[in-house]
Amino acid sequence: MKNKKLSFPTKVLILDNILCKIFSIFTGIFLSAYFYKISEEYVFQLALYNVVGWVFATLGAVFLADIIKRKDKIWFYRIGIIIKTIFAFTILILGQDITDHVISLGVLYGLMTATNGFPFNMIESENITNGERIRYLGYGNALTGIVSIIAPLIIGRYITETSYTATAMPIIVVTILELLVSFFLKSKNKTTEKLNLRSFFNKFKKDKTLWKLYVIEFLKGFNRNGVMSLIASLVIIRALPNDTAIGDWSSVFAALSAVAMLIFAKFYKKSHQTIVVSIFTLIILASTILVLISPNFISIVFYNIAYDVFLFVIDRISNANLFDYSNSGIYKNRYNTEYFTFRELFLNAGRILGYLTLMLLALFGVVSTAINTMFIVVIISIIIMSGLIIRTEIK
Repeated sequence: MKNKKLSFPTKVLILDNILCKIFSIFTGIFLSAYFYKISEEYVFQLALYNVVGWVFATLGAVFLADIIKRKDKIWFYRIGIIIKTIFAFTILILGQDITDHVISLGVLYGLMTATNGFPFNMIESENITNGERIRYLGYGNALTGIVSIIAPLIIGRYITETSYTATAMPIIVVTILELLVSFFLKSKNKTTEKLNLRSFFNKFKKDKTLWKLYVIEFLKGFNRNGVMSLIASLVIIRALPNDTAIGDWSSVFAALSAVAMLIFAKFYKKSHQTIVVSIFTLIILASTILVLISPNFISIVFYNIAYDVFLFVIDRISNANLFDYSNSGIYKNRYNTEYFTFRELFLNAGRILGYLTLMLLALFGVVSTAINTMFIVVIISIIIMSGLIIRTEIK
């Protein structure tokens, strides 16, 4: 009988994810809402901020990959947390002048991601066994989802009563807690071998399964993990009157997501992959068509539910496949850093392309036309991505 208890490293990783989630809520939908309130060119500026951020995240990951492979990943992860703190301090200091420093803020965000998110993926891969992966993703995301219910309620009301910049101070406390938690994590698979992207590419180009996994990551970067997150935020921001309402509805979507993750952890099996991905993709398609035909409050809510629940589950399924495969054969030890470096390249290329497309549409057209066009482009990418996930079997 399998041990159903989560290991200590797994529990620490879940706690770390919870603290990261609080930070991402502040710098996600509420940052978008802040730009919406203080700038007429908010779509262009948010897209530019993300393009710059993901370009520097990609460059940073490639530049640091060799050092991260041979040194302790935890220290780079901690450097990323420190940059998070600096990011929050920058928002606190700049206030409404933030729109004059979009590129600088994007650079800071990119460096934060390269030194924090990139090594964390490898730490996560090393510490979570394949047998524990689904329960980690399920229970971890369910607990993170509970925090996602509570945090927007608190943050939304706090911003309404004070200001967005004033909220940066408690967020700084969260980043300090995250730094303390990092001392309970350990990195494994240490090696003295130098990074060898050329050798890895020679292995990778012959591996059809890995090609599919990386194309899925590119498409995820284009939709769920990229520009779609901004679009989902913008449609709800434009429909709601203030930060309190934004926080309330964000909590509703998070609650539904948490329930979905609990069900996912308890009942999902790899044999369910085809049916789950197929049905959920049809629901996402229906919600997109509905919001394009009749963009009212109900259709917008339905779209966000599809994004936060059904697409989220599809994303978790693809993540489980990606991380399970990272623990197989030569990818587990010899090429683990190379494996995740290429993953960053594909994922971030999708992000950059998605945000760049939105930026250009916003520059040359009206906001509503730009967003509607992105709805269509994104749903096409989701359909292709889902088809690839269905055809990808990881034992």
